[in-house]
Amino acid sequence: MAEVNKARNAGVRRVRHKGRGSQVLIYLGKQFRFFINENDWKVLPMAAIIAALVAMVIRNKFFINMEGSLIGAFALTCVAIWNGCFNSIQSVCRERPIIKREHRSGMHVSAYVAAHMIYQFFLCVMQTGLSMYVFQIVGIQFPDRGFMTPWMMLDIGISMLLVSYAADMMSLFISSISHTTTGAMTVMPFVLIFQLVFSGGIIPLPAWSAPLSDLTVSTYGIQVIAAQAGYNHLPMVTGWNTLSGMKDSEIGGTFTVGQVLDMLDNPAIAQRRDTVVLPSVTVGQAAEALRTVEKDLHVRELPLSSAVHWLEDAGTLEKVRSIIAQPAEGQEEPPFLAAIAAALFSPETLDVLLQSDSGTPYTVGDLLTLLHTQEILSASSDKVLNQPITLGAVIDTLKASSALQERRDQSFTVRTTVGELLSLFGEENVKQLVQQKTAAAARKPAYETTVENVVDNWITLGMFALFFALLATLALELIDKDKR
Repeated sequence: MAEVNKARNAGVRRVRHKGRGSQVLIYLGKQFRFFINENDWKVLPMAAIIAALVAMVIRNKFFINMEGSLIGAFALTCVAIWNGCFNSIQSVCRERPIIKREHRSGMHVSAYVAAHMIYQFFLCVMQTGLSMYVFQIVGIQFPDRGFMTPWMMLDIGISMLLVSYAADMMSLFISSISHTTTGAMTVMPFVLIFQLVFSGGIIPLPAWSAPLSDLTVSTYGIQVIAAQAGYNHLPMVTGWNTLSGMKDSEIGGTFTVGQVLDMLDNPAIAQRRDTVVLPSVTVGQAAEALRTVEKDLHVRELPLSSAVHWLEDAGTLEKVRSIIAQPAEGQEEPPFLAAIAAALFSPETLDVLLQSDSGTPYTVGDLLTLLHTQEILSASSDKVLNQPITLGAVIDTLKASSALQERRDQSFTVRTTVGELLSLFGEENVKQLVQQKTAAAARKPAYETTVENVVDNWITLGMFALFFALLATLALELIDKDKR
């Protein structure tokens, strides 16, 4: 008789709330009672503290440059994974005996897991919202305009929510296969290390580890947050900061002329023989250059008449006249420059200079005015003064120089600093070049800011959450086979 009553009571328990929908509501109410009575609400202040600590580290880097955005993406992914993992790592294993009894009395495992999915999503939403608020309070400068939504904070918040929820479901699965809370907490550090090390964000990974990286939630979290932060469109500053910090470093050494000449045969230099080192210049361009310096560029402080007489006594003027009077090879008339020089060095022109001498230093502009060159320059502004000179031509000239070849064994010492070289080439120019080149080298297609990339990563994170929830359901369906 007792056995019959027991069977009847068991039957009553089976009939009551046998629908999955009603069981989901029952278990959902149970989870919210845990939230209030079992201190599950403590995950919220913990999330705020973690967010504040991370924000203080990345607030001056995130959205500013490549390195800062990647570090920020990694840090925010860590925050989301940490929150999600510790939300549910003990939620199933702590009541494993109760689940086993209820399963034998008619509880649907799918209803139990569905209730957990809803409850854990609620926790992840609360943690993400609180974390984003803390990020703003601490001082992370989020751009106003988002990429997928009108607000960047909402964009990043959605990504963090999906990362946190995927990690939450992963922990739910681990909790489902763990027999005790101690076992679950023992496994958890290894899972976190695997997620962070194989994320591929901060730590460079070998080629063989790519399949492992594709299996981590962190990989897709870093990719989507880095893409939203505009990683590929920001400057990289590490190279320039390193170079700038070496300004006082001395470089140089002792070399021979032969060593320098041999360096000209370097393949890297040979590949650039066609590089133009001195472009062609027109008369107009040369005149413009003279006008920019004519106020400050003075002839030596020697009376003009004394300079002209000295040139005549030395026979220099006669040599110049004889050279410029000769036409170039294959030409019937003196070339354009020779014609101008002949006019400038004619006796009539020199007489004008001597009569105009005031005994004071002359600027280049003063001399050009005295020589009446404005008419010549105006009429010939489009004339080309020289042919472009390439690096190869310069190298050939240096190597063919007998004077340099005779001094191959002569040594010389060069001493300078990185700062002096930067000043020589223009510090701002070098800075822009280094940042552009390093940014181009660090560009990653996985971090491209496109709708397809962001949506693909969001979908992948959602699939991770559903996959782990399904695994948790399958694991709990086998709970009756647990002999403990």
